[in-house]
Amino acid sequence: MSQSASGAASVPLSVRIGFAVGDFGFLLVWQGTALFLMYFYTDILGISPTVAGAIYLTAMVWDAITDPIFATLADRTRTRWGRYRPWLLFGAVPFALSYPLAFSTPGDLPIPPWLWALVTHIALRTAYTVVSMPFNSLQARLTSDAQARSVLAGFRMIGAASGGLAIVFLTPVLVASFGPEREAEAYFTVACIAAGLACAGLLYCFMTMREPEDLPEDPKTRPSFWSDLVEVVPTLLRNGPLIRVFLTIIIGSICLGMFGKCVLYYFKYDLQRPDLTIWALVLPALMLIVTTPLWVRIAAWRSKRDALTIGLMISLAGYLLFFFNGSDRLIVSAVAILLIGIGGASLPVMFWAMLPDTVEYGEAMTGVRAEARTFGYATFAQKAAVGINAALLGVLLDGSGFEANGVQTETTLTAIKAVMALVPAAGAAAILWIMMGYKLDRQAHAQLVASIRSAKTRSQPG
Repeated sequence: MSQSASGAASVPLSVRIGFAVGDFGFLLVWQGTALFLMYFYTDILGISPTVAGAIYLTAMVWDAITDPIFATLADRTRTRWGRYRPWLLFGAVPFALSYPLAFSTPGDLPIPPWLWALVTHIALRTAYTVVSMPFNSLQARLTSDAQARSVLAGFRMIGAASGGLAIVFLTPVLVASFGPEREAEAYFTVACIAAGLACAGLLYCFMTMREPEDLPEDPKTRPSFWSDLVEVVPTLLRNGPLIRVFLTIIIGSICLGMFGKCVLYYFKYDLQRPDLTIWALVLPALMLIVTTPLWVRIAAWRSKRDALTIGLMISLAGYLLFFFNGSDRLIVSAVAILLIGIGGASLPVMFWAMLPDTVEYGEAMTGVRAEARTFGYATFAQKAAVGINAALLGVLLDGSGFEANGVQTETTLTAIKAVMALVPAAGAAAILWIMMGYKLDRQAHAQLVASIRSAKTRSQPG
């Protein structure tokens, strides 16, 4: 991966690799949940798409309560291991246990499938919150150099893409090998394997990370937990670049996420070629691995905003090509998915590169540095968007007349393809418009960091 001098010098290679391995573990679970859990609910547990979407929305409400609490707790944590690393150590095993439960069935228990799905889904989301917010916050804590953060984002995206690639390859292969009669068992087996790898990845990340020491604090002047909790929202609302970055990930997760969620339905019911699902899922993940260094280089050459803009324009072309491929020619679909994968890779890379920079912007504007709370709200924004995405997809599927494991009408098949391509295209266009007002480039960020350091120097006694 290409690195600037500052990017290479400020974060050791072992830390960058550890960060990538940690995100490998997270994406095994995140991508597995995003791509397969909705299908598991509708086609295996037999839950209607609308009820399945409502489960996601209910979990989103739960996240709105728990995410700010855990983010505030993480910001206030002080241990010999640092602020955020202990959460990875003690949260890795519960996180790993919760994932297979989400892909399990109630069996002989006298529990309706929808209730089982709801309880296990909330357990997974809570366990994910406990480890993901501290992990994400490490990126802002490890370095304040903007380009070094792009390099870190690049490493974590390669790790993430590798995790995504592993789960989208392993899942269809095992499902096919188990056969249609043992589909539920196949998904549970994949989830157990992924959970073990995710746990190992988080523990490795804990061992390789080294957080900078905190300055001594006077406990009497430290704000209370309640003050930290209630004051973060007004603080975040004053951070214009952060709001734009939040809107980017929310719209991206809601709209662009529709493509991946519909892949299983499209190949099973429209093309009637479920055996081809694997390449449609693998190709975008592979493109994320291959093109991440390119987006990091473009960000260094131009800006993070320009890299994201170029990527979104490429993916927009891919979505439109996919939808207007009227005869569903496989070669055209493959080209479209390739464009979507290449361009879409810019979104996660640049999102995680931009987000840490907004921490300094907020600190410069308000005097409050809210690392974990900023990343906590970003994590919540992602999860909330996934919930909205699932609920919207459920309503659209039910509204189009979708019947799980049945023969679909032409209207339903057209609706699936429209949701799969036109909704993401609209989302890409919306993000392009939002990014026009993003002004926090490398020079502006360097000035913010310098002003913060100057203010801290002036405030020190003597």
